[in-house]
Amino acid sequence: MDTDERGFKVALVAGELLNPHGGGLDALAVLEEEDWGAIQLPAADYPDDVARPLLDQAAEQAEEFARNGYTLAVVRGRPGLAEALARYGVALPPTADPASAEELRAFLAEAGG
Repeated sequence: MDTDERGFKVALVAGELLNPHGGGLDALAVLEEEDWGAIQLPAADYPDDVARPLLDQAAEQAEEFARNGYTLAVVRGRPGLAEALARYGVALPPTADPASAEELRAFLAEAGG
């Protein structure tokens, strides 16, 4: 059986942390280093009517991962995420809004057990 290189851990991550501007926190680089996968959430500047269907897609993916035993976590999140997850029967995973790569690493270590 093939192993999952993500270590059965997936983070739902605010879009602005996956493509940071001006030296901001590059969450994707940290997730890769820590063997976590990522599901991109809509960025904070997306209007709610645009973000809502994207949140539903992310929640559907999260449900699939959760059903298959993956550990989930949320990095920064997005308003409406908890409701989207609830529609798929998934409780809001541990959530953090780290200000640095070190804070993100510490959160992932705690969330990933």
